[in-house]
Amino acid sequence: MKTIAALLNVLFLLVVTNCFSQKLNTPELGFEYACVSNGYNSFQATFSFDEKSFEADNVFYVELSDQNGGFNNPAILQTVKDQNYAFEFKSSFALPESVSGEGYQIRLRSTSPVLVSEASAMFDAYVISGKELILNNYSDVNLCGAGTATIELNVDVADEYVWYKNGELYKLTQENSLAISEPGEYYVEPYYGNCTGSNYSNLVIAKEVEEFAVSVSASKDAEDCSATTLTLTASVDNENYSYSWFKNDTKIEGLTGYFPSIELDYNSENIGAYYVEVENQGGCTAVSDIYSFQQNKGTVVEVTSPLNAVIIGDHRATLSIKTDSSASEITWYKDGQLLKEGYNSNTLMVADQGDYYAMVSGASQCDGTTKSQTFKIYEPVSYKVQISTTKDFTPCVSTQASLSLSSVQGILSNGDMITIAQEFYNNFQMQWNYDQEIVGQSTELNIDYTKSGTYDLELSYQGKVYESNSIAMTMGLPNMELVVEKELSCATAKGILRVDSPIEGAVYNWYNDGSLIATNDVNSLSVAKDGVYKVEVSYAGCSLTTASVTLKREASELVAVYPGETVTIGPNGVVQANATGGNSYQWINEHGEVLSEVSTLNIIQPGVYTLIATAGSCIVEKTLTVDANMVENIPNVVSPNNDTVNDKWTLPQKFINDPETEVVICDAYGATVLKTTSYDNNWPSSTTQFTSQTPVYYYFINKNGKNVKKGSITLVN
Repeated sequence: MKTIAALLNVLFLLVVTNCFSQKLNTPELGFEYACVSNGYNSFQATFSFDEKSFEADNVFYVELSDQNGGFNNPAILQTVKDQNYAFEFKSSFALPESVSGEGYQIRLRSTSPVLVSEASAMFDAYVISGKELILNNYSDVNLCGAGTATIELNVDVADEYVWYKNGELYKLTQENSLAISEPGEYYVEPYYGNCTGSNYSNLVIAKEVEEFAVSVSASKDAEDCSATTLTLTASVDNENYSYSWFKNDTKIEGLTGYFPSIELDYNSENIGAYYVEVENQGGCTAVSDIYSFQQNKGTVVEVTSPLNAVIIGDHRATLSIKTDSSASEITWYKDGQLLKEGYNSNTLMVADQGDYYAMVSGASQCDGTTKSQTFKIYEPVSYKVQISTTKDFTPCVSTQASLSLSSVQGILSNGDMITIAQEFYNNFQMQWNYDQEIVGQSTELNIDYTKSGTYDLELSYQGKVYESNSIAMTMGLPNMELVVEKELSCATAKGILRVDSPIEGAVYNWYNDGSLIATNDVNSLSVAKDGVYKVEVSYAGCSLTTASVTLKREASELVAVYPGETVTIGPNGVVQANATGGNSYQWINEHGEVLSEVSTLNIIQPGVYTLIATAGSCIVEKTLTVDANMVENIPNVVSPNNDTVNDKWTLPQKFINDPETEVVICDAYGATVLKTTSYDNNWPSSTTQFTSQTPVYYYFINKNGKNVKKGSITLVN
């Protein structure tokens, strides 16, 4: 056994040794750096492994790291399936067109078994753009004095750029543009690591050009209002320079080129701020100061009253203006004709319709005369009247409501309509009509439930009447209550019902137990029948139903029977029934036989007995049920098997229905199962649970707190 175990250990060590001795060697690159271009993207490396061949199903993958040498998400460059027995092989591959960096590595990975080689040496890998690099659009640069200029490539093809000045390295940037302030010869090439130098831009020459300044002068004094024209001239005059004139920061079209001066006439269109921009042959630009041309501005006139106004009756419209300076003269015009009124006044009262405006002359000779906006004054030729109800009005619900004049619109001679302000309402006479009856003369009218009907409003002005729209008001009825004015009783044959809030002209529908019994126009009714009563009140198209009331003759309470409605007769016993409260009595047995016509009846046998008594005009009928209890002794055996024989523990009558007698039953363990002062011969009940086949119970009968009987009760089947 020891020999076999030793042999197995040796075999295990051999297997382990064979599994872990197989190794993928570090790839050997066939290049120092990889410059990928449109015409070239093929690179080679040598791969090898030791000790033994790979499985037939093995696959080799040539993998590429990221630009920092990381293999978290390697790119597969080549798949090799036919070199499992070669021990050394070469493989060519293409690099992704996204490579851009100096820290790439490759490795070899196998699938059967799963092995990964060490990473190769790091190498630069860049994709060289094939686009033409044009710097500053092939244009040289002029530097004006201490100014700067920016030169820029036409494309952005690399993460970094190498700039050269006068053939020497000048600056490294991440942008494809460069700000320069010194003269020299500039060009740029993308930075591609060891691949740099394979693509570069054209040469741009920057030269320094002398700066210059420019100003603007006017041919005449700006305050000379008698001048008809004004000439603005640039201080620099060179036919080889380019001039651009600006007004209010906007370039004036048609004034670019050789225009060292411009001419302006005195009108409002030329008022503004002017300056000139001059560019010399070297590309340097000078901008002048601003010259403000503000003559013939005119007086500013602002309207301070509504441009549209209405005149009605004695009401006049007030027109008003204000100016930005002291005016030398103000004149008012109506329909183009000069008015005598309002001279040199900022306000004008008018009583006629028409178009009005003011002419304002300025205080200085340069201000000129300014016309105000036009006021339009109207007097309507007719009116449209509109009335409305309060927002919370609901037909047949609201008991109070208001009608009001909601709007008056004036119709002008041209057909236009304008809204008349409330301040003019006092010029009209108003008349509210209710079913052709005058009920008010103001802008509002309050109505209640008694005034359902159709309403309108008439406006009178200068002998003419203008009618509003009509509104039909259906008012709700007020809360009403049905009251019992007189109850039904045995002494009175009829009761009286009454609605507490009568409405003249209303119709009353009377109901008893849901059935219509009467319809009339008064708010009361005599009734002779018990039941539930209600009334539906209808008025002016609306109705309301009162809450119900109940009428009932309580005759049964007038007559009483002793000892009650249920009586039990014992052995050899007699029960005497006694009636009180009636005027006459009649006792009848189950067969309809009259047994007595007085208030008392001696009963000796079980049965159902009926008493018919009169009390006033009422007839009262009561029933007396008589049962028999012939038990003389207290039983000590009960068989609750539902055979109607000895099913219950039945006591003699003297212990029944006596509030001074207490019956207590306990089980064999002393627990109380029944305790009552009104025992009804109904124990045990059907729900009683028995814990043994023949249970024994114990009873105690107490009278006024003292025990008078006790014993045992055995339950048997």
